[in-house]
Amino acid sequence: MGIKIIADSCCDLPGFYENDWGVTLIPLKITVDSTTYTDDGSIDTLGLIDHMRTSPSSPSTACPSPSDYADAMSGEDDVFVVTLSSKLSGSYQSARAGAEMKSGSGRVHVIDSQSASAGEVLLVRNLLRMVRDGLSFSEISVRAEKLADDMKTFFVLQSLDNLIKAGRINRLVGQLASILHMRPIMGEDGAGSIVLLEKARGTQNALRRLAEIVVDTAEKAAASIPARDTLVIAHCNCLERAQGLREQILRTSRVIREVLVVPTGGLSTVYANDGGIVIGY
Repeated sequence: MGIKIIADSCCDLPGFYENDWGVTLIPLKITVDSTTYTDDGSIDTLGLIDHMRTSPSSPSTACPSPSDYADAMSGEDDVFVVTLSSKLSGSYQSARAGAEMKSGSGRVHVIDSQSASAGEVLLVRNLLRMVRDGLSFSEISVRAEKLADDMKTFFVLQSLDNLIKAGRINRLVGQLASILHMRPIMGEDGAGSIVLLEKARGTQNALRRLAEIVVDTAEKAAASIPARDTLVIAHCNCLERAQGLREQILRTSRVIREVLVVPTGGLSTVYANDGGIVIGY
């Protein structure tokens, strides 16, 4: 009997099913017009971006079913499941239901990441560290919940259209940002819901300020959680922008020692949209 890690496909692991992290990813579904995409690593994200751009309708997403989770959880291995924020999707509730349906003697602990994308990647990475360090199932369960509570998520998007259409942010905020060429710096409220942190004029100013916020957050966190030295940046079709942000953070932070840059998968691409940056710390 071992320990297995599962996440939904909003967790933007490098290489998806071909990743070398040994993590099972359960796909969500994305519908644009009459086309439904299964977020199983096969989606051409550039094609998805183009499809969304030309579509008159808003894309919709559907979380995995409880049986999808139950099938992946079943067996004798103990299982940790990481889902995107329960305030943004039904994936967490579906995973909890799947845990009641699974077969086999393995224990299951479902973690609401209170985040998405880069935040899920960071949480999974820390879970893998704890498993490899030989911590027990109960020890990992307690620490993982603490990590999810302490984790911060930040993002700067070129377009807020899909978040507005999906009701994830206030329509007025998005309209003002578009009219005034402002780039909102967004984050989560500590419970998984999206909030506006600051506004900056233009993308470069927003990214510069985002780096400053992250570095300041890391400095404050280091006083109570000295082991928090890793950060994840997920980018939607803007690798150069993500790498520039990575360099700025590493150059100015005395706390962050590693920054992992990953591309968004299908689900994260829907909401980050072309040019979007998401940070999990």
